Amino acid sequence: MLTFLLTDKRTGGKDMGRMTYKQQLTLNLPKRHTAVTFGGYTGPKRGPQMKQILLRSAVIASVLLSGGFPAWATSPGTTSADILNIGQGARAIGMGEAYVAQADDWSSLYWNPAGLALMQERQASFSYSQLIKDMKYENAGIGIPLENGAIGGSLSYLNYGSIAGYDQNGVSIGDQSAYSGVATVGAAWLGSQWSAGVNVKGIKEKLADESANGVAFDLGGNIIYPKPVLGGTIRLGGVIQNLGQGIQFEQQRDPLPRNWKIGVAAVQMMNRKLNLSLDYSQPRELDSTISGGAEYWISSFLALRGGYVSNHTVGSGMRAGVGLRIKGISFDYAYAGQGELGMSHRYELSFRFGEPRPILTAEERKILQQAKAAMRAERYEQATLLFDSLIELEPHYKPARRYIKGAMAKLEKQQSEQLARQGKTFEPGVSSSARKPALPETDDLEQLLNLGTPKSAQTPGSTNAPKSATPPADQIEGR
Repeated sequence: MLTFLLTDKRTGGKDMGRMTYKQQLTLNLPKRHTAVTFGGYTGPKRGPQMKQILLRSAVIASVLLSGGFPAWATSPGTTSADILNIGQGARAIGMGEAYVAQADDWSSLYWNPAGLALMQERQASFSYSQLIKDMKYENAGIGIPLENGAIGGSLSYLNYGSIAGYDQNGVSIGDQSAYSGVATVGAAWLGSQWSAGVNVKGIKEKLADESANGVAFDLGGNIIYPKPVLGGTIRLGGVIQNLGQGIQFEQQRDPLPRNWKIGVAAVQMMNRKLNLSLDYSQPRELDSTISGGAEYWISSFLALRGGYVSNHTVGSGMRAGVGLRIKGISFDYAYAGQGELGMSHRYELSFRFGEPRPILTAEERKILQQAKAAMRAERYEQATLLFDSLIELEPHYKPARRYIKGAMAKLEKQQSEQLARQGKTFEPGVSSSARKPALPETDDLEQLLNLGTPKSAQTPGSTNAPKSATPPADQIEGR
């Protein structure tokens, strides 16, 4: 049975309970005190706005029964663009929606844009959810790692299907359509022990013959603990979501569902098999939420996930999921309990392609910085040796091979010019000084070259194993 939220302005918008269409239409209350809420829009039950109000109430009812929104969307809200509250990524939902510090894939666009910088492979993902009646939710996302960060984008579309509309006298006016959409683009930057990211979201909502547009922003960051813990990495994360002016329907503008979150994650512990995470979030004008989750890879292709969301709404409850990965293709499923509203399911198909981009350790990034500084100072022989050292430590870091080619070409040109000034002819491959030059931080570099550096302290996505035992690309991210 289709229901909606009815609020009473005499109690400051306090929930009067869920009621059917028939109950609402026949409710005998003074019109000046009665109002209906949809997505943060509140209007009186009278006059020409009746059609829009009932349509909005039908839509919010569909969302409630679907269980597709996080818990705070089920409260009588004062915010707009509820689609911004729909979590992305079946893996994240299966881990109890505790993903602020855990995020290291394309779904970082929703949970924490700083997580984009921790991706190692290009990713594309598609998800589809058939909700009650004709209601559908679809999402597509992509993430592309770069040398010192990453970029990504996603599209989300929530179609409410055909909804019966009524005028102020309760007479049917036919089916109406409604949908919400969000387009997100994001970028992230990677430092030695940190990452930072930003998102920009374009929002559109359409309700019968009314529509509204808006823009929102997310800001996020991660701090990575440099020392290994049980063979894994500890990350701290934080994000502020949905900054912006809000969305206006008719003559009323309502704020966006701003939210701030912090989280901690233990990644790739126990030989890259175990991931743990814990989040705390504080939505605008609502109670805080605590969520936690775990993921365990019982084999190289199968992961089990579980978690719990704790708050004071019907969205509180268990989360569970499973992940199946075969080479570059992943299938993820998540279950979310929604209290008396039942349960929701999420299905996701993802693809990974391209060469993996390793995340450099702090020592390796230091060598890279020294090599680039040597190039700027035209110390090409020194730069060549440093790039060569970096390749020995991380042979999968492709930019180093491009850099060393450029350094060697500059070195040959430099030596040729020096010999020309002396009246000699340059012979490639023959250097007048074959000795190793003095390098910055020479002792540290020698130790790295002779002994190697354990990679257990690097950011998630890297491997703790020796180079000769590098795991398959589908295990590198610790998922």
